[in-house]
Amino acid sequence: MTYSSRERISHVVRRLGVGAQPDLVPTLADTDDAIAVALDLSVPAEDPPAIPTPASVEEALESGQLRDGISFWVDRMASGTRLIEERLTWFWHDHFATNVRKVRFPYLMWTQHLTLRRHATGSFADLLHAMAVDPAMLFYLDGSQNRVGEINENFGREVMELYTLGVGTYSEDDVVNAARAFSGWVVAVPRPERPIRVPADPWTAFFVPFRHDAGRKSLLGVSGALDAGDAIDILLDQPATAEFVAAKLYHHLTGLPAAPALRADLGRVFRADYAVMDLVEAIVAEPGFLAEESIRSKVRTPLEKAVTLLQAYPVHERAEEWLAMTLDTAQYLPFLPPNPAGFPDGPRLLDPYRLVHGLDFAGVVDPRALGPLDVDALFERLGVYDVSPSSGDVVASEANPLNRLALAIGSPEFALT
Repeated sequence: MTYSSRERISHVVRRLGVGAQPDLVPTLADTDDAIAVALDLSVPAEDPPAIPTPASVEEALESGQLRDGISFWVDRMASGTRLIEERLTWFWHDHFATNVRKVRFPYLMWTQHLTLRRHATGSFADLLHAMAVDPAMLFYLDGSQNRVGEINENFGREVMELYTLGVGTYSEDDVVNAARAFSGWVVAVPRPERPIRVPADPWTAFFVPFRHDAGRKSLLGVSGALDAGDAIDILLDQPATAEFVAAKLYHHLTGLPAAPALRADLGRVFRADYAVMDLVEAIVAEPGFLAEESIRSKVRTPLEKAVTLLQAYPVHERAEEWLAMTLDTAQYLPFLPPNPAGFPDGPRLLDPYRLVHGLDFAGVVDPRALGPLDVDALFERLGVYDVSPSSGDVVASEANPLNRLALAIGSPEFALT
């Protein structure tokens, strides 16, 4: 299929930001203009809300602590001007998937989000070092239980399988030795009823030497009395790490697999200094980013559907509650990935359950705000410019504005992005 220039511009905005940005797309002259705007980080970032530090475990367990954080995050996705920052913040949340139900403390999930946001467009090396001792991650993958004599391998395995090297590039001995290197880190949980002096602020991670396995280790051919920082540096030094992460981001932004030669080329660019934006710019410069086969090659995620509707139309007064419920039903609520591998994507999002419940997203829109838009105008508000005659006829046959919107978001054109 040959796509129109407006659809191609919309493609750039959808891939480098979150949602369709229907008010922005008509102002962009061409795809070069769209790329420049989407990658522009010169506009000052809006400060995230400051969530008070919990004084006790009971206070930290209160689920409402994340409410303002989620509202801020979704609002930034929907209306923020630093498009690539929002796309990458979500990408890293999915890459380092951490679930609040396992972590238990919403405050720690918010501090992890701030870490992801702070490093999203910066250095992957700095981000990886930070995530290795992130308090929420220490709880999620049981790192706080990892101590000499009782080594827990969860993070040692996942950091190689999911975050750096990828499957088939390390041995079981590497997992064990990595886990030993990561031992000794705990979280300072305030317990007023049992005051214990610790060398750290409440809810931060700190290192306990007597819990660390200080023995000699061998990780990916490097031997010594390795600690967490050493282990991360060894992983970053592996060409496979740069290639794995670069190929994953390439697929995320283009919807296409990276051929072996391209994977190696992007890996070399990334490994030079692990600058995230250098990698993004290299990916965007690749022919695959604007190729016809890249456009609408990805299944639109429930989060992208939700954010698009927030951008497209005014919402009703209970929209925040409705949105949270609908995203939770679709297993796409921020801070609740279903497993360490992250949120589902691709064809898994086209199962009958999610397709049916995908129509629920129309319920976030205030029906009083839906005027008698013609079919093209309706689809353009959803970021879709090239609509098949059959989809157009189906939507046009419905007179009720809210039902017409539901049919549009249920169309094949909106299912893909």
